[in-house]
Amino acid sequence: MEAPKSPSISPEEARASLAEIDRIILHTRRTIGHGAPSAIIILWGFIWVVGFASQQFFPPFSGRIWLFLDLVGVPGSFLLGAWRRNAPVKRPHSGKVGLSWLILFAFAVIWMLALGPWDLLRRPELAFYGSVMNRKFAVFWATVPMFAYILMGLWLDRFFIYLGTLVTLATVGGYLFIHHYFFLWMALVGGGSLIGGGIFIKKFWR
Repeated sequence: MEAPKSPSISPEEARASLAEIDRIILHTRRTIGHGAPSAIIILWGFIWVVGFASQQFFPPFSGRIWLFLDLVGVPGSFLLGAWRRNAPVKRPHSGKVGLSWLILFAFAVIWMLALGPWDLLRRPELAFYGSVMNRKFAVFWATVPMFAYILMGLWLDRFFIYLGTLVTLATVGGYLFIHHYFFLWMALVGGGSLIGGGIFIKKFWR
């Protein structure tokens, strides 16, 4: 017994389906371009520039500088997200995006506390290992949001995949090959990529 054949799609139906896909992509880009994501990306780009530059040039004060920057960046991101409600193009369930980021970073803190070699850092004879761990922590905290960007790109737009992959490769490359100027590299390349990506979205996704 032959299996029933699925009905063929006419050229008009195929064109209509492609047109609908293009409409959804355009709507998604306009939603992002008119809303807060581009501004948030730019904000964190500048935070990376200042924070990583402080680790390169003012290491004794970098912890306090990063704390201040995080205290500005986290509520600033949520304020920008609230401002997004006034955007001309809406997207349902946008409130869950901020909650998703909070959950991600909560797990990142758990992973860092559970997996970090804190016992090694307490030993005086291994004090030199602290500089290595600073770079490792920087790689960790830089790649966690890039992981989220790549996942976002699977659902929203491939641009986020490109941005997340670019910054991740730059971070890992800097960690492996640019030891003494790693934080400066992260400030210029990492932070600069975020700023450039946010400006690109703001300018062209309208």
